[in-house]
Amino acid sequence: MNAFLQQDPINETTLPWLEDVVKLGEQLAADWVRALRHTGAEQFSRTGLPTTAWEGWQHTNLRPMLQTYFHYSIDAVKFDVKKLPEKLLEDSDRIVLVNGQYQPQLSDVPKGVTVMSLMDASVQIEGIEQHLVTLGDLRKTPLKALNTAYMHDGIVLTVKDGVDVVRPVEVLFYNIGSSDRVPAIYPRTLYWLGKNSGLTLLERHVGEGVYLSNGYSGIALEPASRLKFYKFEEESKGAYHFSFTGLQQQKNSSFEGFSCATGGKLARQEYQNLLIDSGISSMVGGIYLLKDQQCHDFTVLTDHFEPNGKSVQHFKGVIDDQARSVFQGKIHVRRSAQKTDGNQLNHALLLSETAEASFKPELEIYADDVKCSHGAASGKLDETALFYLQSRGIPLAEAKSLLIQSFLNEALAQVSFAPVKEIYEERIRTWLAH
Repeated sequence: MNAFLQQDPINETTLPWLEDVVKLGEQLAADWVRALRHTGAEQFSRTGLPTTAWEGWQHTNLRPMLQTYFHYSIDAVKFDVKKLPEKLLEDSDRIVLVNGQYQPQLSDVPKGVTVMSLMDASVQIEGIEQHLVTLGDLRKTPLKALNTAYMHDGIVLTVKDGVDVVRPVEVLFYNIGSSDRVPAIYPRTLYWLGKNSGLTLLERHVGEGVYLSNGYSGIALEPASRLKFYKFEEESKGAYHFSFTGLQQQKNSSFEGFSCATGGKLARQEYQNLLIDSGISSMVGGIYLLKDQQCHDFTVLTDHFEPNGKSVQHFKGVIDDQARSVFQGKIHVRRSAQKTDGNQLNHALLLSETAEASFKPELEIYADDVKCSHGAASGKLDETALFYLQSRGIPLAEAKSLLIQSFLNEALAQVSFAPVKEIYEERIRTWLAH
């Protein structure tokens, strides 16, 4: 056991999570990486997993995770290549990670783009630590601290200055669970776009069996760069999915982010969008489709530092059976961020009496010349609209599907890339058919 794990009392949920971290001590890594690991493990050893008594975790209970003992391994994962899903788009390149480990032999890298494993990038790319060290207070984000303690797997994807990547790039996170030694997977990813560059990226999370995926994605957008970032959270039914996406945008950059969440037993997607210069456009939105006893949590912070920024947080979801959704959104406007235009909206459609939706929308504004709004609401299908459709000869099940699709299409209108929008629409139809 590492010395730093013996310095302070450790609660009963902390010790098992860090037992495997000593394996990384034998791996070659840059000094700053080892320092980060030490910091992450030290902070998690003091806090353990967040409970429902924590601010921001009142509606997301991690207690079910304590029934499973998760193991981390640095060994190369064995898998059947034939089980990998087909590309989301035929006309695209794809980067493949299996249980967080980069698979270069299965990956296609377009011109103007560089992709390498996290550990290779940590010693080969100058200045990379500035985008991987900025973590905030790990005492308040223990799952991020846990990912930091196991910082080893993942990739760094960089786009050169002035390069507009023509073909979309899919980053596939394929996870394989196990019934005897349930894996814990801690990928750390950086997407770094150079000045005046552009990229359309599809980040897809799928898997089989029971596993924990606790990932950290950093996104660095240099001045005038443009990123369309589309996420597909399609983890297995027995999976636990936690992701933190930290976005830093420079002057006149634009970000279009959208997520479709359908998988996982328990999932939380957290976004921190820092608009640190002027003239920035930043949109993060999504849809969630939940049933059975699924729980999904979207927690989003957009922070405006400078003037003339525009941001959107727009989510819509459909919840059935005993499933639960959580939305916690905040737009923070600093005193210097005059002329900010911020909009936040979350609507949930409840299909059963036992479905639940929890909201916590916030605006924190210190500038006096802004245009900001927020709203959150939940409700049931419109009985009048259902009656109208049935009176026109449409069967009840089909009428419900039409109303649900119409409800979600308002959120999908944010997706400007038509091929991805069509995939999201297909996901909705598939979910409704089951």
